[in-house]
Amino acid sequence: MTSNLDSVNQVIAENQGVLSVLARRDLSSLLEEFDYDWISNSFNQSSEFANTIKSLNYEDEAQPGSLNRSGKLFMGRLLLHFDIIEKDPSNSITDKYSEFELISSGKNAIVFSARHKLLNSRVVLKIVRPGASENITDSIRRLSDIRSDSGLVLPIDYIEAAVPDLLGKPSPVGCIVFPYIKGKTFGEFLKQQNHHLNSQVVISFARQIARALAELERVGAYHGDLHEDNILVDQYADGGLTFRVVDVSFDAMGSLSREICKNNDLNSFKQHVWRVLAAQRAFVPTLSIRKYIGTRSYLIISSILSERADSFSNICSLLESDGGYSAFINDRDRFISKKFETPSSFRLQRYEEITDPTVAVELFVPFEELISKITEFGNMYVSGNRGSGKSTYLAALAFFPETAGSVVETEKIFGIYFPCRQGEFKALEGRTLNRESVTRATNRLLAIKIIRTTLEAVSAGLGAGKLSTPSDLSKLRDYVSGFVPPPGLVSVSPDVQSEMENLVSTMVRVEMVESAWLFDGTNDRAPPLELRSLIDFFKRLREAIPQLVSTQFHLLFDDAGTPYVPKNVQAALSDLMLLSNPIFCVKISAEKLTFDFCSSENKILEIGQDYVEHDISQVLFIGADKSLRREELSRYFRKIVQERLKHFRYSSTDILEYLGDHQIPPDELIMRLAKRQRNAYYCGWTAVWNIADRTPRNLLEIVSEVFAAGGIEPNSPPKLVGPSAQNRAIRTISEKRLDSLSQISGAIAVGGEEISLGRRLFEVTTAIGSTFRKYLRSDEGIRPPRQHLAVERNDLGELYPDAQRILNRLITFGVLDATKFEFSRDDEARKPIYVLNRIYCPIFGISYRRDDHLRLSKSKLEMLLMRPNLFLRDGTRRLRELEEGGEEDLFTYRQKL
Repeated sequence: MTSNLDSVNQVIAENQGVLSVLARRDLSSLLEEFDYDWISNSFNQSSEFANTIKSLNYEDEAQPGSLNRSGKLFMGRLLLHFDIIEKDPSNSITDKYSEFELISSGKNAIVFSARHKLLNSRVVLKIVRPGASENITDSIRRLSDIRSDSGLVLPIDYIEAAVPDLLGKPSPVGCIVFPYIKGKTFGEFLKQQNHHLNSQVVISFARQIARALAELERVGAYHGDLHEDNILVDQYADGGLTFRVVDVSFDAMGSLSREICKNNDLNSFKQHVWRVLAAQRAFVPTLSIRKYIGTRSYLIISSILSERADSFSNICSLLESDGGYSAFINDRDRFISKKFETPSSFRLQRYEEITDPTVAVELFVPFEELISKITEFGNMYVSGNRGSGKSTYLAALAFFPETAGSVVETEKIFGIYFPCRQGEFKALEGRTLNRESVTRATNRLLAIKIIRTTLEAVSAGLGAGKLSTPSDLSKLRDYVSGFVPPPGLVSVSPDVQSEMENLVSTMVRVEMVESAWLFDGTNDRAPPLELRSLIDFFKRLREAIPQLVSTQFHLLFDDAGTPYVPKNVQAALSDLMLLSNPIFCVKISAEKLTFDFCSSENKILEIGQDYVEHDISQVLFIGADKSLRREELSRYFRKIVQERLKHFRYSSTDILEYLGDHQIPPDELIMRLAKRQRNAYYCGWTAVWNIADRTPRNLLEIVSEVFAAGGIEPNSPPKLVGPSAQNRAIRTISEKRLDSLSQISGAIAVGGEEISLGRRLFEVTTAIGSTFRKYLRSDEGIRPPRQHLAVERNDLGELYPDAQRILNRLITFGVLDATKFEFSRDDEARKPIYVLNRIYCPIFGISYRRDDHLRLSKSKLEMLLMRPNLFLRDGTRRLRELEEGGEEDLFTYRQKL
């Protein structure tokens, strides 16, 4: 700041003489005495003002008594004003033009619009002050070599005229004639409310203006005055947003050197590029500009703003390059491969954990009966135990253009995938507004998210060549325009950004605005948006993309339960399900008891009417009438492992060559467990897939752990892992799974006190498993021992609310399976049974076979849930008495299934 003031003070000091003269009240008299003649370029050397001219070095040294070019420019700035043009109707300018309107009056030229008297067309006249140019005619000839499509508005005529100065003396001037161009100035464009909705405006601007200035550079010219009013914008041009450079001031820059003018062009250009970025950044405060315009564009812009971009030809080359994007991708991939090695085991199962969608498609092994049901059109709830593959089945319907294959055909099913676990919907939780406002805001933002995500998928499909070229996007554009304030959407040239990409970036911005308004009391400024409008959106999308003309859209919300999706969003999803239509349907996956099938108007959705449920664990259920045969489930699980072995290039794809089977028959295992024998090993394929309990994630973790214990590598020759090593690995996984329960976050209310949810689940699970272990060991002398693996209600009394909440969490977190009801032997009433997840059997030393149920009354079940330690001590007292020599009472019996 100080240095700038010093520079200003220095300039003032150096020009103190002329400033004092110009401030004199008798300046007009001084100029008259000076008697400068423009035609002969002579002045009165004995005049007082001549001394000032000489002191400023404005006298021509070769011809004393005449002015040099700087002197002529000085006098032109003093004596020539725009309003004198029409004072002398005999000059050649007014002979051809009329209706003069001032545009600007600068130090070196006067610019105004006029009308051609003969052609009746508007033009722009630029009258260059004497001395502002070295040779204006030569400069104009040089501009004639520039291409007409360069983006420069070039001269169409040149007039030499004489105009009177303020003292009435004729002054020879050059008048450059330009065509009159309509459009907003660049400054006006930057102030618009919504120009930033197109993320590639900055690239479009840089390309067009850089190419125009590079043309000037090519012929040895420059612009010289590239301020915001000398760039005109047409945002409705047929080819997209168009920028044109007007008022080329080449060789009309007065006392400035050519090098300075050239550098001024470069600096002004970079400043304008920065202003576009700054304007976009101001409108997307919660999103980085790099993410908004994309890494490729960001790197290109960074390169042209750097010091190495020292010419416009260089800038044009940078704009045509990738800005180092290829190097960035290579460095990123190298970093990922170094820090995150490609998984060599097949522990990966959840869809979110597989970063490469192609691998996900290859490794997905659908159960045919289940996938055929899930692919059907209609609202659907996909449920099942944790790790059963809910996410994978749902994602199998999604459109991922980067994958090599797909379970479904795009022409029939177009799935739009929402991974709710990533927290996208968590921020939509309503807090402060009334119920009606929350519903309106949530439904609007949900619709916007669906539109944005769908357009992103379609755009990616077009870019990857997986979808046909759009036939006509006008109707889709009109739909998206409804979200944008005037003056509407801004498009750029297709070689910069496609129209579909423009629609995507528009909806990204719209969603950001809506999210900022959400629940802050200002959401009412947006017009209402009914969820039913999505039907119109998808119809227009069908019409626009030929490949989708007859497809049906499946909206896939994965992990849509609490806590990933708040209740108000669940209500909006329920509202969406109630919109029965043939265009789109809604499919959700969620943990048990975490999704409320209740609309915003408190309508409870009906199974079979409003949606259908497909429980993966129930489909894979074995052991009851009409259930899956054991051989089928074993064969399905073997195929899952086989695909992993194949993908990771193991020497054999047959899991039996590594695990074997029937090393210890199930009856023998139960006997050994009951007798507490050290060789009660969990081993063999049958034990592994049963302990996995219909859950692919459990299966893959167990097999992976067995391979680690047995030293099995992909290139190892097939060998059988010993029973002891298998047993150690299986028990390790079981122990980890039990310990992980205590790590579950959150609290739960029990008896008016908030306690750790994870700790309580761990305690109840431990009590259940330990009780089953006591029962098994109490049968040590019985052949064969009977294995308890489930809890059965022996009454239908309603549980205390705190106990019911704990029971629900045990079901949600997959500790207990409540998918089956059976008839009780006590009263022949159909009651729920709660089966312990078999993954916990090894840690408790019990078998995976279910023979008997632990029948509990309401009070005993509440004791188990609310006071597990007391239940473990008092609820199993009869077993301890029998161990001490007591006798069974009259009503003790065993129930056979």
